Amino acid sequence: MLTRIRLFFLVVAALLLVAAFAQGQDTDKPSVWLISFYANGPINAIEESMLDTLESYGLINPADRSNTRMQDMIESADNSPIQYNRLSANYELDRLRDLVAFALDNEPDALVTISEPVTVAAILATQDLEDPPAIFFVDVYSPYLAGIADAPCIKPDHVTGASSIHDYAQIVALLQLQDPDMASIGTIHNSNDAGGTYGANAIAEAGAALGLTVEQAAVVSLADLGLAAGGLVSKGVEAIVLPMDYLTLAGLPLVAGVAMENGIPLVYSSLDGLVLGATVGAGFSDLLELGDTVGLMVASYLAGELDPATTAVSGQIGELGVGINLFTAQMMGYGFSDALRDRADISLTIDMETGLPSVDLISEAAQEVIGRAFFGSPEPLEARMERDGALLASLECTEERIAEQQAELDAREG
Repeated sequence: MLTRIRLFFLVVAALLLVAAFAQGQDTDKPSVWLISFYANGPINAIEESMLDTLESYGLINPADRSNTRMQDMIESADNSPIQYNRLSANYELDRLRDLVAFALDNEPDALVTISEPVTVAAILATQDLEDPPAIFFVDVYSPYLAGIADAPCIKPDHVTGASSIHDYAQIVALLQLQDPDMASIGTIHNSNDAGGTYGANAIAEAGAALGLTVEQAAVVSLADLGLAAGGLVSKGVEAIVLPMDYLTLAGLPLVAGVAMENGIPLVYSSLDGLVLGATVGAGFSDLLELGDTVGLMVASYLAGELDPATTAVSGQIGELGVGINLFTAQMMGYGFSDALRDRADISLTIDMETGLPSVDLISEAAQEVIGRAFFGSPEPLEARMERDGALLASLECTEERIAEQQAELDAREG
């Protein structure tokens, strides 16, 4: 009953925002700024799902949504009760601090940060502010290792979000679908990226469990990636598997070039990697659920029904999405096994006339994600209220829950 009452007042608060806008009281609209590491690919699915939720709650008008796609910066406010802005670093890590500062100069009510480096930059920039904006992070794989939070309920008071849980064992196991006799693989990670370090170690453990020799290389800059990849090749690795690491993502074309020259597959632990030259992209695929969760958090916060300080970080375990890149495989004369082709959700190639990527093979699940990534599909509010109420209730940080998590942290440190 309490959950239904809470959701009722959330909806009422959202409708009051709409009513205020309709009466022309739009000078003090709540503002939401989304900052991402890059603009397209799977990020589209997360953002569009979030916007679906905001639209369901009456905070985003459909007429504004066409302005949110495929641009570095947009401002959607003309027809909506909230002001929505979007910034992207376009794979440039050095831009993150400036983007966060630009957003903060505009006094946002909430920041939505997509990726670990964006989230870390936002927290560093707001940790000493007297009244910081709420930060809702998403597409973060290791929030606890990265220092974003110590536990789901133990974190900065203005921060919460939805983390993604990666299953590296499944990713490494794909190599046996391609070549059951493979004996040696290599991996590269950014030594300054907690998620990358965790991922590289998980890849090494998964490889060892399958009887593979795993060679590891750590880098600190983009300039190191080509040399690191060449070093792995010189050690005789038969494939390179990269963890979800935003430095390696930004420099993926460098590693892909080395892999292609030597005729070995490059596996990136996210579907994002396909468009940057990975032979295989595989990783967390429940992107719509991530966007839906963070959208609900933002809507609830703007309605005054959610306090980030008492809202736990959501940890979501997604299905493994797998994509294969027929273009890069063809360029290096590499053929995919029938077993890996059958497992793939997406098959990417390049249209030689336009130079643009195109999809040849796509599963039903991937079709839904891609469709939502470009067109959106808001759900009627009445159809989602019970589910939303249950999710909000599951994320409540009670005093008992906080005490339990703090005791677990103390026990580890002891």
